[in-house]
Amino acid sequence: MRSHLGNRVGILVVGLALLAGGVVTLLAARDRPEDPILDLSFFDENAWARPFGALLPLVIGIVATRWLLLALGWGRWGTRTGSGIAMLGVALKGVEGIGKLYVRLVGDRRMRIGIDLLPEADPAEVIGRLNGEAVSRVRGVVGRGNLPTLVRLHIRRR
Repeated sequence: MRSHLGNRVGILVVGLALLAGGVVTLLAARDRPEDPILDLSFFDENAWARPFGALLPLVIGIVATRWLLLALGWGRWGTRTGSGIAMLGVALKGVEGIGKLYVRLVGDRRMRIGIDLLPEADPAEVIGRLNGEAVSRVRGVVGRGNLPTLVRLHIRRR
């Protein structure tokens, strides 16, 4: 999972770099208004570079927009439930190799459980606990006993 602090710091650095570049460009244009700000003669002389010159800013803009939307939380469905996460932790107590636990309620339609497993974890033991008691206990704590539940296990390589 991405760190929210890392996203915010990354957006801050990119934003400050763009702001600094804009200020420098405006100051240079103010000192010499007759000179062009950018020399685009390279693209006039090299036709092969024109598609790259047009596509590169477009791709950077799309990636930056996607990054910003994900950092704002768009694309995440549902709301986290702390009591569900706590009960899942209690139900999986004693299982070696558990990383992070996630429990989200997606309206009144379903519940999502996410479990990150470290490489030394035994997935069969985790699945056995989930089938036996964990999911039903989490449903009971969040107050929705018959809610369809999606469980995702993510096993880390390293």
